[in-house]
Amino acid sequence: MQEQQDRRPAEDVAAPARRTTSRLEAVLIVATGVLLLARLLLVVHRFFDPDEFEHAHAAWCMSKGLIPYKDFFEHHTPWYYVVLRQFFRWFQAENSFDSARWFLLAARAFSLALTVASVVLVARLGRLWHSRRVGLLAAFLFAAQPFFLKKSIEIRPDVLALPFFLISLWALLRGLSPQLAPAGRRRWWFALAGLCLGGAIMCTQKMLFVVPGVLTGLGLWVLVEERRARTVDVILFLFAVLLPGLATWAAFARVHAGGPFIANNFLLNARWKQTPTGQLVRLIGTSGPVMALAAYAGFRALPRLIRPKQRDAGEALLFWLLIWLFVAVAVMPAPQMQYYLMPLPLLCLFAAGALDELAARVGRRLWPWALAALSILPAVNFAMDAVSTNQKQFAQLRQVFETTRPTDLVMDGWQGTGVFRPHAFYYYFVHDELLQMMSHQRLDAFLDDLEAGRVRPALIALDRRLVALGPRFRAFVNAHYASRDGFFYYWAGP
Repeated sequence: MQEQQDRRPAEDVAAPARRTTSRLEAVLIVATGVLLLARLLLVVHRFFDPDEFEHAHAAWCMSKGLIPYKDFFEHHTPWYYVVLRQFFRWFQAENSFDSARWFLLAARAFSLALTVASVVLVARLGRLWHSRRVGLLAAFLFAAQPFFLKKSIEIRPDVLALPFFLISLWALLRGLSPQLAPAGRRRWWFALAGLCLGGAIMCTQKMLFVVPGVLTGLGLWVLVEERRARTVDVILFLFAVLLPGLATWAAFARVHAGGPFIANNFLLNARWKQTPTGQLVRLIGTSGPVMALAAYAGFRALPRLIRPKQRDAGEALLFWLLIWLFVAVAVMPAPQMQYYLMPLPLLCLFAAGALDELAARVGRRLWPWALAALSILPAVNFAMDAVSTNQKQFAQLRQVFETTRPTDLVMDGWQGTGVFRPHAFYYYFVHDELLQMMSHQRLDAFLDDLEAGRVRPALIALDRRLVALGPRFRAFVNAHYASRDGFFYYWAGP
């Protein structure tokens, strides 16, 4: 009886804490769900990034039997297009505007499904690394980040690469945990991690920048103990990373496109022209509080991360990978917003850990204020996105369908109006960065074909990028095409 009386005060104290934790976790689950459901509005109404039309057109070309890199220009690895082209079994996008519109919305819905998977994986990562509460908090923070909000509904390879990347990290954390993966089973987790990271690279080659950061964390893990066995595990991981790429290259080599596959995806991107984008400044402006929390967590973790006996291998892997990814994005020639989808989940994991630690010090009164403060910037950015509509883009696309046939050649710069029409030029999209990288030999050959009548676009959407192709192209358009609106130019004869 006395023992029960002695225990009761501790139980009375623990019960409210458990109830608070349970309520907090429920709030986080509901809030994250609301953030994901709210994206449905953006899927339907938000402005299309021209990248989305680029990727949709590449998948459409593959569905018609064309080979990327060989038959048309592309500089992203192909797995996303291989998956997306399956949607054309249900949408004859070139035959009607309505079918084209529904395809674009379905492709965005597919991105939303991948986004939900990514958020769930971040929650699983946080739970594996730290605790269930930190996992749910990291998932909420990740779903709320404006960069992720903007890019997570778009038609782009990064949204497929991200779940592969997160599964790879989850498998590595399991493999690095002695409790979850004894030495005999560890290699299977490392093999899975390597295959998934290789799959991410085959969705977008920028995922290659993950490899050095992962190897830094694994290298520190190898140096502690069991060096021979751990070295074998790391070699197995690297071999598994290579397998998807080797298999993909072999598939292209069979159709005589192995050389262009390497040239366009890796050699060309390695010499891409330096183009300032200012996205890091935008990231600080939209995710500053999360970055500050993550920096605090890193500062707190650094003393134990540099001491081998105190170091947790999983935490060290995430820490050094996050540092490396920010360094890598900083040295990339044209770091666009979607490039930050790689470090963002790690930022949110560390920010969630820091917030959990601060709440343990301050008390549960911190949670409502912290969650409200962290929701301000996401709410502002969501409101800005919600008023950016795609009505003008769909009106232009409808005009293309009403004035051209499915087999007519359409030449477009960087507007996407020819997304479901055969393209006239090998470079079926032309943006500012590509203008600096474009092959002059291909451009001259194309102009020769235009002037000789071997290539005859029925429609040219003359934006400023096409104007930048030069006076010879502009002279040809002025001599043979007519326009009523100064944008759509139709063939008018010799």
